[in-house]
Amino acid sequence: MLLPAVVGALAVGVAMGGQNTGIFDGDPPGWASNLGLVLVILGVIVEVAAVVRAVRTGRYRAARRSPLLALSWSHRRRLARQVRHGKPEADEDPALLVETARQFAGQRWFVLLVAGLAMTSVGQAFLAFAPFFAVIGGLLLVIWAVLIVSVVRNARRGEAFLRAHPDLRGR
Repeated sequence: MLLPAVVGALAVGVAMGGQNTGIFDGDPPGWASNLGLVLVILGVIVEVAAVVRAVRTGRYRAARRSPLLALSWSHRRRLARQVRHGKPEADEDPALLVETARQFAGQRWFVLLVAGLAMTSVGQAFLAFAPFFAVIGGLLLVIWAVLIVSVVRNARRGEAFLRAHPDLRGR
C-alpha cells in the first residue's frame, strides 16, 4: 500500500519538474535520491530474503523435482483449471491434481520476492527521476500487484481444493 503513494510522490515530483529533468534523464532532488537508494537497498534485501527462505524451506528444490515439469503446457493448464475451479475430471491422474494444488498452496513465498522487485524498480525510478522511468515504474508496479493478487488467489484455491478433495490424496 505504501508503494502507490511512493509512485504518486515520484509522479508529482517529476511533474513539478526538477532541475534539468528531461524525458529520459533527470537530476533528482536530495529527497528523491535518498528515498530511491533506500527503496533499492530494501528491495534487494527483501528479494534475497525471499530466495533464501525458498531454498531453506525446500520449496525451491521441491518445485524443481515436481512431476509436473515433465508434462506439456496444455496438460498443466488443464490441471490448473481443474484445481482453480475445484472440479477434477474423472479421467485425470489424482496424484497430478494433488501436486498442482500443493504447488498453488506453496507459492505464497513468491509474494515476498515480487514485493522486493517492486520496491527495487520504484527506487530506481526515483534515482533516475525522469518521466519515462516514472511511467515504467508505475506500469511494473501495476503488473506486480496483479501478479501478487493472482498468486494469493491461486494459493487459496489450491488449499480449498486439498480440503474439498481429501479422497484424492490417498490414491
